[in-house]
Amino acid sequence: MADPAAGTALSHSSKTYLPAFTGVRALAAYLVFLHHFNPFHDDPEWPRLHAWILEFHVGVPIFFVLSSFLITLRYGQQDLTKLGGWAQYMRRRLARIYPLYFLLTLATYYAFWRAQHFLPHHFFFSLTLTQAFFSDAKYAGIAQAWSLTVEESFYLAAPLAFWLLRRRVPLWVQPFALLALGCGLVLVLSPITNQLYGFFGSFRLMLLFSFFGRCFEFYAGMQLARWYQQGRLRRHHVPGLLTLVGSAVMIAAVSGMVWTKGGYTYGQEHAFGVALNNVALPGGIIIFFAGLLTERTWLQRLLSTQLFKVLGKSSYAFYLIHLGSVRDWLALHLTPHNGILFIGLNLLAIVLHYAVEEPLNRFFRPAPIVAPGR
Repeated sequence: MADPAAGTALSHSSKTYLPAFTGVRALAAYLVFLHHFNPFHDDPEWPRLHAWILEFHVGVPIFFVLSSFLITLRYGQQDLTKLGGWAQYMRRRLARIYPLYFLLTLATYYAFWRAQHFLPHHFFFSLTLTQAFFSDAKYAGIAQAWSLTVEESFYLAAPLAFWLLRRRVPLWVQPFALLALGCGLVLVLSPITNQLYGFFGSFRLMLLFSFFGRCFEFYAGMQLARWYQQGRLRRHHVPGLLTLVGSAVMIAAVSGMVWTKGGYTYGQEHAFGVALNNVALPGGIIIFFAGLLTERTWLQRLLSTQLFKVLGKSSYAFYLIHLGSVRDWLALHLTPHNGILFIGLNLLAIVLHYAVEEPLNRFFRPAPIVAPGR
């Protein structure tokens, strides 16, 4: 899941507001919702459409690329290697995502305790955002929050990545080094992983659920931010070209995952599907994002509307509640209809954002540093 600051971040160099990227967050969240609640599930008349929507987990890579793009715009030129700067940076990041997650996690595990499904080690992994490191616990608590483990891993790694870039270590080298490190962890830990709740117990877990496998998505966003800051993105003379090309690459990547699915639940689990999801798809996403940055299209205007700004700002809350105990309670006591639930969950997410998420973020984030004499 992307940083809730997405769409409100300012470029460190140009202080440019990017309203369309707030709307993108809403679209990505809705893709994940459709992935979990496929309207064409087991419909014999629309088998290909069902297979397509099944791969709408691609909303998660959109979040990852967007998050790294905005984090790089905001912090890429800052020195975060000193303890004080790093601590303030991490406090801001945790203030964005952790308070609402913590409250919803407590509610989720209270429901588990009531249903006698409470597991103490799962509770610990959820509270520490480490659940996705363990194959036995990757869906513990709020199941979709495995992506927050990946997100937090990027927050921890980003200061080092920025420092290496300033030391002229090529950006493309870093993700391959991280992938090699992830493979090494699996090789070392897999013989004893049964005693560690599946800690880095398989290449599948590492590639799909850890920063070591998903780092290409984050480095794609970093590269786009660098191009943007350097002024290397230019509006093409063909209107909407980048938006169209980026969309086409993303559609091709999803089509490839549908085609290669075979006996797997999702196409991204196939070896070729992993490459499509983790490497090819982010390439299409940054082209699409480049279009949003440089082209005045109907889609860019739509995503910049006030409605999509509100939906985008509340998309993190929507992402956390669209699957799990909150959604299950609403389905049991109000309606099981997914279309009505979609509307209700959006309304609830808006309330949670403005009444809980934003106030807690303001409370926990550090105060801005004011220069002496001002």
